[in-house]
Order: sequence, then C-alpha cells, then structure tokens
Amino acid sequence: MTTMTPVDTIRDLLGNAALSAPSTIGQLKSWDKMVGLDVRTGDVEQQFLADPALPGFIAHDARKLFGILSRRTLLTAISQPFGREVFIKRPLRELAHKMDTRPITLKGATSISDALRHAMRRDDELRFDPILVHTGGAIALLEMHVLMIAQANLLEDALGSKGKLIEKIKMILAAHL
Repeated sequence: MTTMTPVDTIRDLLGNAALSAPSTIGQLKSWDKMVGLDVRTGDVEQQFLADPALPGFIAHDARKLFGILSRRTLLTAISQPFGREVFIKRPLRELAHKMDTRPITLKGATSISDALRHAMRRDDELRFDPILVHTGGAIALLEMHVLMIAQANLLEDALGSKGKLIEKIKMILAAHL
C-alpha cells in the first residue's frame, strides 16, 4: 500500500476539479428558426410579435445561407419613415438587401470567452445581435444575453472552485505538517 504525499494528494484534487457548466457555445441554448427571403416582411414581423423570446431568424435564399435577421434589425428598419408602408407587404428580400445581415459565424467548439470577445468587437449597433453557431451540419442563432450569462456563470464557478481548492490544499498541508 502506497501512501500519498501532500503533493500527490493536491495533484489528484486538481485533476478531479472538473467544471460542470457549459464551456463552449455549442453547449448553450440556441435558436434554429429559418426564413426565406421570399417570405413577406409582414409575416416575419407577425412571428416576432407572436413569440417575444425569438431573437431572430437564419435567413436563406433558395436554401443558401444569406445571413441573420435579428428582431432589432427588422423592427428598426420598418420603423424608419415610410419603412412600414414600403416594406411590410413586400418580400423580405427587398428589405434584407438594405440591412447588415452578416453575422459573426463561429464553430460550436468555440469557448464561451472567445465568442464573447468576438461579439464585443463588432460595431456598436450590431454588438448585441445574435451570433451564428455551426455545430456539425447544423446552424443556430445564439443570443448575446445567453452568452453573457454563461460567461458570468463560468466566472462565478471558477471563483467558487478556487476558494474551495485553496481550503482543501490548506487542510491537506496542515494535516501533513
């Protein structure tokens, strides 16, 4: 029977300190709603009004990715002078070509902290728009508030774990001195 030294015990303790919270953006709640550019703008507005939690759509043109259409972007565009009158009965295509629909596109394996850094580098008006996440063959929208809450949870977990590890190390060292 071998006895563990304090250093061995501490190494074992550190090796077993696994995070339970999600660490990549592919593990977070996301949306996969899609809309074609031929859909009437008014129909898209109605879907936003019917589901207040819906952050946006993945916009496609003949099944080819066009970009994202966030709630904020659409509502801002149709609230411009004559925007509603001009666009509400027309296909989304006419409005989408006048908006910035280019999303940040990241792989699902991207860490939460890296994704947040990328998102915060965007221009002010786009900074809080959803980001597009590729996971395998699927794509989805990730809301910024979900990303920010996940980052806050990771920080809280890390600080809590740090405190617990320090206390355990102190106990191990005190028992062996």
